[in-house]
Amino acid sequence: MICAFLFTCVAGWLLICPWLSRRPGLGLVPAIALSFAAGTAALSLDLLLLNLAHIPWTRFSVLSPWIAAAAAHALFGRRRWAPPMPRLRRPCFLEIAALAFSGIVLLAWVPYERLMPLNEWDAIMLWMFKAKAFYLDGSIAPYMSRAHEFLGNPAYPLLVPLYTTFLYIFSGSAADQLAKLVSPCLLASLAAGFYYFLRRYGSRPVAAIFTSMLAGVYMVDVAAFRYAGYADTAVAAAILLAAGFLYAWFYEGDYADFALAVFFASIAAWTKNEGQFFLAGFGALAAARLISRRIWNSSYWFTLAAFPILFVTPWVAARSVYGVKRPGELSGEMMRTNIASYGPTVKAIFEHAFTPAPPDAFGSRVWLFNLAFPFCLLAVFLYRRAGLDRRFWALPALACWQLFGVSLVYVTGPVNLQWMIGSSLDRVLSQIAPLALLAAALAFASYYSRAEARLEIPAEDGASLRKRREKARASPKKQRGKSQA
Repeated sequence: MICAFLFTCVAGWLLICPWLSRRPGLGLVPAIALSFAAGTAALSLDLLLLNLAHIPWTRFSVLSPWIAAAAAHALFGRRRWAPPMPRLRRPCFLEIAALAFSGIVLLAWVPYERLMPLNEWDAIMLWMFKAKAFYLDGSIAPYMSRAHEFLGNPAYPLLVPLYTTFLYIFSGSAADQLAKLVSPCLLASLAAGFYYFLRRYGSRPVAAIFTSMLAGVYMVDVAAFRYAGYADTAVAAAILLAAGFLYAWFYEGDYADFALAVFFASIAAWTKNEGQFFLAGFGALAAARLISRRIWNSSYWFTLAAFPILFVTPWVAARSVYGVKRPGELSGEMMRTNIASYGPTVKAIFEHAFTPAPPDAFGSRVWLFNLAFPFCLLAVFLYRRAGLDRRFWALPALACWQLFGVSLVYVTGPVNLQWMIGSSLDRVLSQIAPLALLAAALAFASYYSRAEARLEIPAEDGASLRKRREKARASPKKQRGKSQA
């Protein structure tokens, strides 16, 4: 298990190190987290390309390209292999408290991971069963060619099933205990990426506190542990990393941030259908920024087109080869927009995002997303006071775009609206909650940095200020003395 995950990190780092190897202050933990998220996409796409090329899946065929790439990078690579290590300092009380809270949350949710895959039938049929079928068949062809006979939705992208297949190939058996750890590891990538962006634009205490808030978001933890096997945590990590690097590119204009943003947005499209909708909005926003700034450099436009083609085209080709259709296409039903159901859909989204869940059998109520969405809404109104400009709108705009996509799916869905909302809305909103919380956290980090800068007055300025105040107090007395004389 350890070797499989380490190899995943190595494969991911080979892809992102040209842009991140010289990033100051990156640190080892964020580098491993970003590499794991990139490695899951790279290895799953590797299996799909080998299958389309009719190359059998073996340990040698899957691992040898990455081992050769690592050897070539070590021998001929000009850039450094390891990320730069920031200088460590003693944590403050707030950081220790945030770390302790995150550890307690993790310990509370670990038992749910041990229950999987016995408690979530939907996750098994739509995602994990595909991985086991792919491994036992040695290809995706037998399952995909007969996909209409099974209950699993064959039109879903295959990042999670194919990466799980890679773990089975690596271990030599259909090891469910190994596959169950993928979702918690992706949650770690999500949290580390969240911390990296906050640390990049704010102080360490602020980054630690908001990362602990992310660890305490109820539905994000449920999706990662209790719903392990679904692709919601994977797409949430890809969306957050893409939006975070896009925000960095908006403010700093570095091509490396732009390339990483497009890379992770394309991974989101390879993860789930919601990620494809995110990629469309992301691409439109990035293209509008390039046009408004009159950036006609071919490297930007090539990157914006190449990564989506790399991650989306093979799956489109596989669906065409094996005749995989969406549920509506399979049944002959056309998408129809039910305008009357749009109001109840928006109301349900608002209630799930901004209010506690209904009481359970024990009478307790829980905030499914804590204050992620209310804080994001507050940041939209107060970002100017935090010292930010219109570029901050990139993050709330992407969150609103995803919420619009959710409402569109429910309005045009071919099944009962109430059933769809009850069975999937919480999980879908868990994909957007980290992005909403990141927007609020970056706004607060900017406000906190400005407040610190105002309070930190140099010693000589403070002394001169005291002298001026003493002179101002003494001047009225002198004026009164002169008038009496």
